[in-house]
Amino acid sequence: MKVIQIRTEGNHIRYYLADEEGFPVESVMKFLKFKDNTGYARNTLRMYCIHLKQYFMYLQDREKDYAEVNIDDLAGFIAWLQNPYIYQKVVPLLLTPVRKPQTVNNTVDTVLAFYDYLSRHESYEGKLSQALVKFIHNPGRNYRGFLHGIAQTKEIKSHVLKLRVQQAELRTLAKVEAAELLQSCTNLRDYFLLYLLFETGMRIGEILALWLEDFDSSSKIIDLKDRGELENLSEIKTVSSPRRLDITQELLDLFMEYVCSYHTDAVKTNHVFIKLRGDNAGNAMDYGDVDNLFRILRRKTRITVTPHMFRHTSLSLLYSAGWAPELLRKRAGHKNIYTTINTYVHPSDDEIAKAFHEASEKLKPNGEEVDI
Repeated sequence: MKVIQIRTEGNHIRYYLADEEGFPVESVMKFLKFKDNTGYARNTLRMYCIHLKQYFMYLQDREKDYAEVNIDDLAGFIAWLQNPYIYQKVVPLLLTPVRKPQTVNNTVDTVLAFYDYLSRHESYEGKLSQALVKFIHNPGRNYRGFLHGIAQTKEIKSHVLKLRVQQAELRTLAKVEAAELLQSCTNLRDYFLLYLLFETGMRIGEILALWLEDFDSSSKIIDLKDRGELENLSEIKTVSSPRRLDITQELLDLFMEYVCSYHTDAVKTNHVFIKLRGDNAGNAMDYGDVDNLFRILRRKTRITVTPHMFRHTSLSLLYSAGWAPELLRKRAGHKNIYTTINTYVHPSDDEIAKAFHEASEKLKPNGEEVDI
């Protein structure tokens, strides 16, 4: 099984799953085409294809046809994702699971979406996706709606094949680490890119999708627009991502200096960030260029850093500065405020200790100490 990348007639990058003989797996190709037609992002389609590749590899190990799978086979797939050698009589050297629970759950979600698509076609008579469905109240939410206890609670569809996922600790950078990473940059483009990540909290795909006219120097804002899939394969992630971001004069000055230094007459692209060297110098910077930059930064500074850690750091600092969750939601480009709350609104141990000491007097009966 192999994931194949192709370029469509509309000049878009898309993917399909090929079998051992190089032929497309027809059912998967139809599913991906359906998702593409309904507006799913390119990276999402790619992940769907990778997940289904893993699933069909599992079916090969078990000598199973995808149309004859039952709930026990899918449970076996979960075990296989955590240990691909489980059915090959091989004892792994490490007993830790190969994949994290959240990765396993995402893969199973894709497989169930695949079967849900198949169930809507007359040629497939299985009811696997329906058999795994369950309805629950407010999954994973630690809040209650405004009409809780008055109006009937709406049940939400889920499925029974889910691993328990521990709340991951938010990975951020200390200010001194951010400063060291900035000082490690060897050119103005890289310095400006990191400074932009740190100040705005933008996703890296949003930064690669920026055009020169998105910077409004008179109002000191960035007007982030959704232009679909662009030449460097960058694109806006969600419908909530287009937004206006206030920026500092320092960042705007960096932008002007960068444009004057690198956007010469020889540069034809309208993208803000461009390649600096090689045969493609002057073309739009892409994800591969960002990966190479951060690989170099990690090697030079010994700091474990990713572009998304700058986003987490920026938004966490704004929360610590007293920003309300609704302001954070707009800044982050989240659709749902509870995504913002669950991700960033977490008081630190120091904040909890400070709040406790400020309120400790109120914990004494009548404001006085009591002898026991």
